[in-house]
Amino acid sequence: VVRCVSRLLFTHTIRYGSITNLDPQLISPKKMCQKPTETPVATAVSSSPPSAPEGGMTRAEVKKAANPDSHLLLIIHDKVYNMTHWQDDHPGGHLTIRALSGRDATDSFLQNHPKVVHKMLPKFLYCQLKDPENGVDEATIAFRELTVKMEDAGMFQTDYTYYYIMAARLVVHFAAVLYLALSTDNFYAHCASGALLGLFWQQIAFVGHDLGHNGISHSIATDSKMALFLANFLTGIGMSWWKRSHNVHHIVTNSVDYDPDIQHLPVFAVSPKYLEGPIFSKFYNAYMTLNSAAHVLVGVQHYLYYPVMAFARINLYIQSILHLAGVGAYSLKEKVYRRDLQFLMLIGFYGWYSALLMALPASSRWAFFLLSHNVAGILHVQITLSHFAMAVHEGVTYDDSSNGFLWTQMEGSMDVDCPIWMDWFHGGLHLQVVHHLWPRIPRHNLRTCQGMLKEFIKQYPHLKYYEYGFIEANGIMLSKLKETSKYAKSFSELFKDSINMAG
Repeated sequence: VVRCVSRLLFTHTIRYGSITNLDPQLISPKKMCQKPTETPVATAVSSSPPSAPEGGMTRAEVKKAANPDSHLLLIIHDKVYNMTHWQDDHPGGHLTIRALSGRDATDSFLQNHPKVVHKMLPKFLYCQLKDPENGVDEATIAFRELTVKMEDAGMFQTDYTYYYIMAARLVVHFAAVLYLALSTDNFYAHCASGALLGLFWQQIAFVGHDLGHNGISHSIATDSKMALFLANFLTGIGMSWWKRSHNVHHIVTNSVDYDPDIQHLPVFAVSPKYLEGPIFSKFYNAYMTLNSAAHVLVGVQHYLYYPVMAFARINLYIQSILHLAGVGAYSLKEKVYRRDLQFLMLIGFYGWYSALLMALPASSRWAFFLLSHNVAGILHVQITLSHFAMAVHEGVTYDDSSNGFLWTQMEGSMDVDCPIWMDWFHGGLHLQVVHHLWPRIPRHNLRTCQGMLKEFIKQYPHLKYYEYGFIEANGIMLSKLKETSKYAKSFSELFKDSINMAG
């Protein structure tokens, strides 16, 4: 909530497009709070892009010529593709394609798209790549070969029995929530019902995550329809907002200025870079709040972490509504899957949840509300744990194999070790490295793929694989938050700044 309100109050939101009138180095926090005298205009997409060179282009030439607004070029294997006019129609969102403009998108494309999508590429062909092997190391080639072997071994195929059993378990789980809430006036039964509902939301979120990656039916149409009901109606979280955010996170994992999953000012800063000056978020198309309140909150962020996670779900409600309404950083011009139906599903969620609350005695309502959201907060710890503690970088990587797909995903993610019988509790989020390398793999195959990954990296010592126990991982993450908090300004420094500003 603090994050949402602070953005509305302090950030300078700019229309989608290229930023022509603003220099991030010249913007001060004071100016960020002022309404601009002139609204920057998005660069129009050229109707006649430059002709493709007959002899093809080198990687360096692609990077130099690419422009996400007028000439969006991507490298996939040994070819260069022009995605300028496709970006707004891309089911995975325009931001994912724009982030990779001028870069090698081979592995990002292969790992996030089924083979049926590969057939669409020829219509976007721009030219040949002159130096396809330049910058591609042995580990990257071996990783692609490993992926093919995994596909042949059926690792990308869904065992529907796994999800049928899960569906039955979730139906019983929700029935227990309703029984404890409605069959008695006992306060402690209502508390148990609220806690069970929070756990139910956590479990449904895991299924929604699978659906968001088209990891169950492997059909975007089928998985999206199921996600509408499970995400919007049962949990109140907008499916399209989540996919918009999560798809970008998978492409530019732990990028300070691109990845929304680590952009949490004014409450959290996972790197001192956020405190060095206002950073422009390419996801929110706005400068992140960096004011006195941000310094104060970040200064104690390691104490705030768990209390904030306990109520973080409320921010997701707000972001989902803002996204569908096209307010703030979100535009109504963006193509959103069944915006009307998503709104109806959200209304349905607020309807059934409100009815359930009102059916309880007045003395139980607040306890039920708090427990349902606080227990669901475990999910937010699980979501942030694997990335908050990891290395961050600025901008977009993917220049070559030294900072390509393998490096980006493995440096920005960690796996959380736990017994197999606890996999249900973590829902696949504890195998983030495996998931980030192969996002389309069904959850029940992640354990097997983890073993294959560990064998693979033995051959390439320069690839670092991070895995810690749940408690140890929490300690590492809190230590990083504490270390970053030292870069926040103290009260005395903030007081001096205020005196200087007044002067």
